[in-house]
Amino acid sequence: MTTTTASQAAAIAPLLSVRDLNVSFRTARSWKQVLNGVSFDLHAGRTLAIVGESGSGKSVSALAVMGLHDPVRTQITGSATFEGENLLGLPMSGMNRIRGNKISMIFQEPMTSLNPVMSVGQQLCETIRRHRGLSRGEAKKQAIELMDKVHIPSAAARFDEYQHRFSGGMRQRIMIAMALACRPRILIADEPTTALDVTVQAQILNLIKELQREEDMAVLFITHDMGVVAEVADETMVMFRGDMLETGSSERIFRSPQHAYTRKLLASVPKLGEVADATQPVPFPEVIDGVQQPVDQCRDTVRRDLEPVLRVNQLQTRFDVRSGILNRVKARVHAVEGISFDLRQGETLSIVGESGCGKSTTGRSFMGLAPVVGGTVTIDGQQVAGVGGDGRLTRHTTSTRPKIQFIFQDPFAALNPRQRVGDAIVEPFLEQGLGVAADTPELIRNLLDKVGLPQDAADRFPHEFSGGQRQRICIARALSVSPKILVADEVVSALDVSIKTQVINLLLKLQEETGISLIFISHDMAVVERVSHRVAVMYMGEIVEIGPRQQIFNDPRHPYTQALIAAVPIADPASRTVLRPVAARELTSPIRPPDFVAPKRQYREVGPEHLVRLD
Repeated sequence: MTTTTASQAAAIAPLLSVRDLNVSFRTARSWKQVLNGVSFDLHAGRTLAIVGESGSGKSVSALAVMGLHDPVRTQITGSATFEGENLLGLPMSGMNRIRGNKISMIFQEPMTSLNPVMSVGQQLCETIRRHRGLSRGEAKKQAIELMDKVHIPSAAARFDEYQHRFSGGMRQRIMIAMALACRPRILIADEPTTALDVTVQAQILNLIKELQREEDMAVLFITHDMGVVAEVADETMVMFRGDMLETGSSERIFRSPQHAYTRKLLASVPKLGEVADATQPVPFPEVIDGVQQPVDQCRDTVRRDLEPVLRVNQLQTRFDVRSGILNRVKARVHAVEGISFDLRQGETLSIVGESGCGKSTTGRSFMGLAPVVGGTVTIDGQQVAGVGGDGRLTRHTTSTRPKIQFIFQDPFAALNPRQRVGDAIVEPFLEQGLGVAADTPELIRNLLDKVGLPQDAADRFPHEFSGGQRQRICIARALSVSPKILVADEVVSALDVSIKTQVINLLLKLQEETGISLIFISHDMAVVERVSHRVAVMYMGEIVEIGPRQQIFNDPRHPYTQALIAAVPIADPASRTVLRPVAARELTSPIRPPDFVAPKRQYREVGPEHLVRLD
């Protein structure tokens, strides 16, 4: 008979054991339970991923363990045992001893988690001195070492910089450095890569895996991205509306999911190369009762026999950087630098690249929402932006503005919270003088039906809808003026995976029905592969490669395009132990002196309509 020693038992025992965790929030009249009997174990050197849609209880669970809920408005029962202590029963002084020291947390949004009036180095030192009692000099030395450890370039030189001087990926690295400052035994990462570009996301995932190996940390990874789960997680727990639906090894969850909701989540994950042979955009498959339904590619809607609906020729957009008493121009941000392309009726052109490459500014330039200083933008043969033949800037007119409409990334910020949905939908229709108030009831009904919303939605307010429903409202509003072109700027980047597929399928359906043209701005390469006819890859305000979707994804020629595609997460748990080679770099600054003259670029045609910039 074998016996287990105390040291072996300690090695087997979980670092954190959560049992029957229940959380309720106070409402105006009663208590609303939002977490129902959740239980899980977290072991040293292992990663547990909690996945599910917004509102499933993922972050609520982590915040309860960390003691970060408002005690007046929250009721918590159950246990969370760490090193023999129930964290849920500890006084505030006891939690302060553990929180940030032995258990650390990376929050989803580093911009709101970092103090804007303290340098990043000061914030790191504050954490180190609070928990480790080091002197200022020793704390600074440790902080710079941590910044080096998370691959912040020129760490010593950037110690005194503030968060606004860092990119999103670099700010997230600072948050990781703060979380690791006291060498915690458990790291809780709450959606740390949701809003990051694909290359930065790959860097962050590599970094967490690398540091976990060095420190033998346990990691609790909260996300709704199943592709990320496959990259990092040893075990996976699936949640829905406060309930734990399924838990087990990531290999088992991915290869033989038991619950219909888990199968729906996995079917909604866009996989790079899944539609490599398709000649047209391909909708996401629907999952009914846990069974994935067959789907066909969209019919060809591109009108090649007509003149392009949109022509962009050598477009330049720059922002002045002013300083001094006289507020003189000291430099300029070259946001968009000499890009050219055509867009046909019924075609989807996707613009991809990292944050800061000029994707969104390009779309805003078409709308007259960014300062165009050179080149031209023409819609239906009429110039709407750029420099005219007389040397003066051209702007949209009342006849051209309805032809192109913009769908913003954050639908909640794009809607007036005090305006009913029906009024918001028809506001552009009335403002552009396309009709009168008597015409709007029928228009509202038709548009709500077109985007799949109930008729009673017209009398409700934006806060009464989910994120996906609010995005549908924004699409309906854009359609109210019957545009020829929709500019969709990161419209699904912040949505849950299943909601993302619904919005994408809606756009593809509308394109088939109306023949509308789409400019689809995104950093999600797997989604872009499904929705595009052509793809333009941008870097530092310039197009480095443009061509048909199949050629861009199956035969990328520019090194930057190859790097973007290589950074896409692989939805296979077997890859989680692999550190993929990803260049740890930031975009070069686009700020130039006022007299800077951009070099003229040349392109080589490597296939039909497939152009690659010569570097």
